[in-house]
Amino acid sequence: MTTRLRVEPPGGEAFDRDLTGPQLIIGRAPDADVVVLDSSVSRHHARLFKQEGKWWAEDLGARNGTTLNDAPLLTPTALSPGDWLRLGDTVLRLVPTGAADRLVTQPPSRDDDDRQAARLRTLNEIHRALATPISLSELLDLILERCFEVLKPEEGAIVLRDPQGGFTTAATRRSPGARGEMLVSRSLMEEVIEKGRPALVIDAAVDERFSGSESIIASGVRSVVAAPLSDADGSIGMIALLSRVKMRKFSEDDLDMLVSLASAAALRVRNVALAEEAAARKVLERELALAHDMQMAMLPRRMPDRPEIDLAASVTPARSVGGDLYDFVATPTAIWFIVADVSGKGVPAALYTAVAKTLFRATVQASATVTEVLTRMNAELARENDQVMFITAVVGCLAMATGEVMLGDAGHNPALVLRRGRVEKADVPKCMAFGVLEDTPYEHGVVTLQPGDTLVLYTDGVTDARAPNGELFGSDRLEEAVAACSGLEAAQIVRSISGVTVRFAAGAPPEDDVTLLVLRYTGNK
Repeated sequence: MTTRLRVEPPGGEAFDRDLTGPQLIIGRAPDADVVVLDSSVSRHHARLFKQEGKWWAEDLGARNGTTLNDAPLLTPTALSPGDWLRLGDTVLRLVPTGAADRLVTQPPSRDDDDRQAARLRTLNEIHRALATPISLSELLDLILERCFEVLKPEEGAIVLRDPQGGFTTAATRRSPGARGEMLVSRSLMEEVIEKGRPALVIDAAVDERFSGSESIIASGVRSVVAAPLSDADGSIGMIALLSRVKMRKFSEDDLDMLVSLASAAALRVRNVALAEEAAARKVLERELALAHDMQMAMLPRRMPDRPEIDLAASVTPARSVGGDLYDFVATPTAIWFIVADVSGKGVPAALYTAVAKTLFRATVQASATVTEVLTRMNAELARENDQVMFITAVVGCLAMATGEVMLGDAGHNPALVLRRGRVEKADVPKCMAFGVLEDTPYEHGVVTLQPGDTLVLYTDGVTDARAPNGELFGSDRLEEAVAACSGLEAAQIVRSISGVTVRFAAGAPPEDDVTLLVLRYTGNK
């Protein structure tokens, strides 16, 4: 009985390959005999070869190793029908021709936590990869390569605005075996680039936005996911991923991931393009200006309109760009929030801030407690932290109905609670900063706010404000400034504290980034 090889990549459609010839090289490289779009698979991961009438398997020194029937493949080993190999997150089965597709023996499946962790690792890797020196063409190819590794499309394209205001397809990529003419329709570009809105098309034949686009229907494309490449100056292009009738359909999770990838890539695409057009000094000045605008654009533009809370915040970088961050994610029953401070200043700190923001938004969507968020964020920020950067942070989650706040402190300045004119430090466990040790344990405390109570979070740029004589503003002066704000609204409290520190410094520029977040609990339903 002849045997074929069934390849089951993570998140993509399985495909079969006949076992022919003397050997098959399996890996991620385009020159492999069996190409697997899986970031956990090495370029040349494993080899299948025929010897004495049998097929054998051999690991080629892959970084993640190879297993045979869940046992490590350490030496060349003969295979039998029904065996399976695992290469990273990809499973290869030896299926007898004519046999039922479903085998009696199944390898164990990956749970949701594993998939979530893999996506977080990928986002972290993409942020780091985009920060390396690279030409524009190499950058666009890298972006598409990472999109294919994560989202498994059949075709992909990056469209950029040209100097005349039109659109140019600047980079494309296709999976092995893709057929037909590749195109990106005008209607899709208008929807995503002109309107600045991401698009998810489950079936183009019935989607009202594109049902009139004959070019999409005629090409055989059915499922599309696209996200704008936008920065502070507007939309500069888009990333579009396409799949035909017999391939996979994209989901809302795929759209969220692509939007995250596009957000990570947008500023870098703009900056690299400028770097190839202008002198080094002018490019640096422009990059700093764009980075400042982009960093400010990353901050929430609107505070949640909820009767239970009154929220206000501000960030003042000490340089053009900084390493402070605040963010929040509102749900129907709660609001998650973070204030963080990256070690160092300038562009490196700003890039690490973007990583922290992405991780925060990704983890709160899949976590039930603040302890889980702290643990997952630290694991990703500490992994392969070659620059030895770290982040202090306060992360919290306020239950709208009760005023109960789960609050975690990762080596940050203590949160302050203003109650009826008195100020107290939030009594929560002090844990290690993010990025220091990967396996650090974390825990959170609980603070209950009564209607009228206010929570004040800040970075050390506030307490480290320095007077002309060298004296620091300090925590005692901050607590006095907070106490003087009793009865004020959140925005008034932010302005009042900022004004006190500026007057104390007597016009001297801040030595560190200054961030304030004030959350007043009203309790109104």
